[in-house]
Amino acid sequence: MNRQHAKLVWVRAGLFVLAAGVTYWLVGLSFPLGVAEKAGFVVVVAGLLTVASLRGVYSWAVAMLGLPSLFVSLTCSFGERYTAGSPVSVDVVLGPWAILGVSSCLAVLLVAWYERRPRRDRFPATLLILFAVDWVILSLNVADFHDWLLENALTVPFALLVAITHGWFRLSNLSYAMIFGYMLLHIVGTHYTYSEVPFGNWLQGVFELSRNHYDRIVHFAFGLLIAYPMREVAVRIGAVRGFWGLYVPLEFVLAFSAIYEIIEWLIAVVFGGDVGIAYLGTQGDEWDAVKDMALAGVGACLAMGVTFSVLLALRGRAFWIEFVESFRVKQVESLGEERIAKLQEQRAAEVRRSED
Repeated sequence: MNRQHAKLVWVRAGLFVLAAGVTYWLVGLSFPLGVAEKAGFVVVVAGLLTVASLRGVYSWAVAMLGLPSLFVSLTCSFGERYTAGSPVSVDVVLGPWAILGVSSCLAVLLVAWYERRPRRDRFPATLLILFAVDWVILSLNVADFHDWLLENALTVPFALLVAITHGWFRLSNLSYAMIFGYMLLHIVGTHYTYSEVPFGNWLQGVFELSRNHYDRIVHFAFGLLIAYPMREVAVRIGAVRGFWGLYVPLEFVLAFSAIYEIIEWLIAVVFGGDVGIAYLGTQGDEWDAVKDMALAGVGACLAMGVTFSVLLALRGRAFWIEFVESFRVKQVESLGEERIAKLQEQRAAEVRRSED
C-alpha cells in the first residue's frame, strides 16, 4: 500500500467514525431512543456506507451525502405531528425506523441512478436530484409558509443558476458537494424559520445562550463551504494566482454576505409585520447583520487556510514562488488620468488616420 493510498484509507475511516458518531447523536437528539436502538441505527448506517464504499469513491460520496440529508429532511417534515397552518401539508407521522428505511431506500436508488449515468457529469447531476428531493420534502409541513416563500425566492434561482451554468462552467465535484451542503443547511432553516430550528433551540438550552444561533451557523457555513467554489471561479475565469487566489474568494464571500443582508433589510421593509420580522430573524440583536457577515468571513478564512495548507503540502516550493510572484507589479504604467490621457491620444490618432 503506497503512502497516498494509506492516507485516503485513514481519511475514509475517519469519516466513517464521524458519520457513526453524528448518527448516534442526531438520532438521540431527534427521537427518545435508548442506547441499544441508537446503536442499531449506527450499525445500519455504517453497513450501508460500507457497501457503498466497496462500489467506488463517488458511490460512497453519494451515499454519505444522500442518506443523512434525506434522514434529516424526512425527520423535519414527518418526525412529529404537524400543527401549523401551511397550505402544503401532509398529515403523516413517521417513526425513526420508518424514516431510516425510507431514506435508505431513496439513497440506494440514488446510488444506482448515479452508477448508470454517463461518467463525466453524473456526480453533479445526482446532487441536483438529491437537492430537489430534499427541497420537496422540506417544502411540506413548514412552520411559516409566507416566510418559507420569501426565503426560497433566492434559493430556487440560485439552484437553477448552478444547474444552468454547469454546461458552460463546470465546477469540481468537491465544489458541487460544498454547495449542496450549504444549501441543505439553508433549506432546513427555511422549513422552520431560522429562529425556530430545533437544533438551534437545543444549543440554546445546553449552552444557556441568549438566542437561537442556527442562523449564525449557516452564515459561518456560507463562508466555509462557498469560498472554495468562489476560488474556482476566481482562478479559472479571473486567472488570479498565489495570494490573490486565496484573498479574492474571501472578498467574494464578504461582498455576497453584505448584498444578502441588504436584500433581507429591503424585504423586511417592504413586507413588514410578522413576516418581515420572521424573515429578518434578528431576534432582538441590533448587530445581527454585522455578526452574520463576520461569521461568513471567519468561515471563508478557515476554508482558504485549509486550501493554503493543502497547496503548500502538495506543491511546496513551487507554490511559494507563485505566492511571492503574485505581488509583482505586472503593469508598470499607472491608470487613472494617465491612462485616460493615453487613450485619448490613441483615439485622436485613429481619427486622424481615418480622415487621411
